[in-house]
Amino acid sequence: MYFRTEGFTADDGILYAKASGAKVSFDTYFNLVPVRKFKKYCNLSSITFEISADGEYLAEAVTYDGGNEEVLASGTGSPIVHMSDVPDSALYLYLRITVLSERLTINNISAYADSADTREINPAIVICTYQREEYAIKNAVFLAESMNADNANGQIIVVDNGRTLKDFDNTRITLLPNDNTGGSGGFKRGMEYAAQGDFTHVILMDDDVSFEYVSFQKLFGFLRLVRDETISISGTMLYLDKPTVQFEAGGHFSQSGEQIGFGHFLDLSETENLIENEQDKDINYGGWWFMCMPSKYIYEGNFPLPFFLKYDDVEYALRCKLKIITLNGVGVWHKKFEDKYNSYCEYYSTRNYLLLCKLHCNEFSEKQARKFVKTRIKAKNKRQQYQMAEAIKKGYSDYLKGVEYLNGINAQENHNEICKLNYKYMTYDEIEQKYGVKPLRDHFYAPPGRRGLLQALIPKRYVFTDCFYDKPIQYLAARAAFHCDGERNCAYVTTRDPHNKFQERKR
Repeated sequence: MYFRTEGFTADDGILYAKASGAKVSFDTYFNLVPVRKFKKYCNLSSITFEISADGEYLAEAVTYDGGNEEVLASGTGSPIVHMSDVPDSALYLYLRITVLSERLTINNISAYADSADTREINPAIVICTYQREEYAIKNAVFLAESMNADNANGQIIVVDNGRTLKDFDNTRITLLPNDNTGGSGGFKRGMEYAAQGDFTHVILMDDDVSFEYVSFQKLFGFLRLVRDETISISGTMLYLDKPTVQFEAGGHFSQSGEQIGFGHFLDLSETENLIENEQDKDINYGGWWFMCMPSKYIYEGNFPLPFFLKYDDVEYALRCKLKIITLNGVGVWHKKFEDKYNSYCEYYSTRNYLLLCKLHCNEFSEKQARKFVKTRIKAKNKRQQYQMAEAIKKGYSDYLKGVEYLNGINAQENHNEICKLNYKYMTYDEIEQKYGVKPLRDHFYAPPGRRGLLQALIPKRYVFTDCFYDKPIQYLAARAAFHCDGERNCAYVTTRDPHNKFQERKR
């Protein structure tokens, strides 16, 4: 059981324990026990909650099925729950403690599973990084020290696409300098290295995440117990700036090219959302911010396609037909993807999405591909984002050349060319100095209501818009637009050019 963060991630205790009066309960993201998934995928005989405390208490082991609770074991010691007593309807099991003395100090609580069918695991943890030395060093060293203290097997493989890191003075960590081949190329390099070893699993993880080591402990424990050794575990992603809010817990990519992410924007401090997370979903891909797969796939010669960025994780999962589940408590905190958004994202999203559909979606036609591209270009033109429209056009052109073309190009040189289409963000102070106006949130031009068309048609010298939550109507009759990122206090500037759809007119 885990009580709180040690300052490595955002300290939000509701993910660890809930206190109410003289009671403290552990029906939380990090500490609930997923008994339904244990019964379905593992062979367990019992689960013991071992408690070390000073003072008197009543400990109860409680199951919950989404509507009803049932106390299966209770007492003043360490309750034991026999799996044969767990109702089939139970979603999860948790510990609840009631204070019986004037003062109670809980020193430690551990949960142990008893099983006659366990196996040794030896994971290869691959972290891909590019010029984010602080993140990569912090995460690799923290993970190595935690695994050493835990006597856990495994190796951490840091693939350095920027060639800026120095060798780690740690036998647990292997550094692999690499050309900048993007996330897909970096993970491929790490997976190829792991394929030369004797690893049971491969864990792929972004460099710029924060995490609790308990996520790895829960993952490792489950892997030691799981019956089906082909099961993969997709770690959930939570927002770094809103640490109880989940971005995604696995997803499904359909034959028609529709992508559905599960558990979007759930606040995991709420019980009903933990229940939703515990339900089995039709997951067929997981994000590589934290993804665990059996190493059988790399030993069979399966490696990521040279997508550089975007959809490499989805394509790999569909190609390998991964069997994926999620577990509450196994996940990471990550910055919002919008923080990295620019024209190059439009290029890779277009090119790689269409290649993904061509390879794996029987219900997606070339006619749909053309419609997809035209719709995206039209939307960007309406927003004065002509450079993004050009990136989409380039992505479609390269998609038509096929995967073989990607295998033959220099990924870094191609990326550099695409990045020439990026918009340059300026701080609000820089914008004020150059243009004489300063974007402020109360100056943002809100999307007009149903009766606001006349307002939208009134000629304007410029408008302020939210670059992530705008609508095309906001740009009507505006000669220029400041596309604002209100959280980072920066923006980029575009000007309307009705005669050239793919180039921004210079000021």
